[in-house]
Amino acid sequence: MKKSVNYVLVFSLAILFAIYPFQSASAQAGGYIGIWGGYTISPYAGSGDYNDDDHYNHWDYNNYDLNIDETYVLGVKVGFVHPQLKFLAFEFEYSYLNPDIKRTTLYGYESDFSVEGDIKLHNFMFNVIAKYPIGIVHPYVGAGIGLSYSDMSAKAAEIGDSTSAVSIGDNYSAFAWQLLTGVEIDLAKNLALDIGYHYFATQLKFNDNMEYSYGYSRDIDFDTSIMTMGFKFLF
Repeated sequence: MKKSVNYVLVFSLAILFAIYPFQSASAQAGGYIGIWGGYTISPYAGSGDYNDDDHYNHWDYNNYDLNIDETYVLGVKVGFVHPQLKFLAFEFEYSYLNPDIKRTTLYGYESDFSVEGDIKLHNFMFNVIAKYPIGIVHPYVGAGIGLSYSDMSAKAAEIGDSTSAVSIGDNYSAFAWQLLTGVEIDLAKNLALDIGYHYFATQLKFNDNMEYSYGYSRDIDFDTSIMTMGFKFLF
């Protein structure tokens, strides 16, 4: 939480800094590349609604959520602004995050289980950004869709019996979407500071083989807020 507060403070200071920039620069059309880092805020990974029609889906017996730790995010992007449409940017973006699954108790049909592990997410997104093109400060909003590849490495053990641990990890590719907002600040003719916020959502999957080794695949909804900071290089 302390790191999340720090990102909010940096975001505020950057806006104040923009009021008195060192150098005036105008919005540029053409291509650009960007690099950025971020930190997740309140990530969530949980099941869907309770379904009492399927007696084998034991984890639907109670809705549950995994205890996902906050983590750093790294991203790169490449984009283009048409000279006649300077208020629009189209970009492809890749991001990576590796949150831990802190010890979580899940309630099964006959026994309760403790789950721990981590998740690697590789996200490939296409974003459309609308921004204010005049001046040196450019507020923007945007949205993106794409594909997220997840690799979950996790084990579940019956509480009180550590020898019962089984792997529930799974690899999965799923549709992903995100909403974006923030501000770009021109530092020089071909360089801009980009400070923003992402809301990112996708699905994960693991095997429900804890109690009876049926090995059913289970869907998990994953979403998180991300505070970001990076640089754009225009060419």
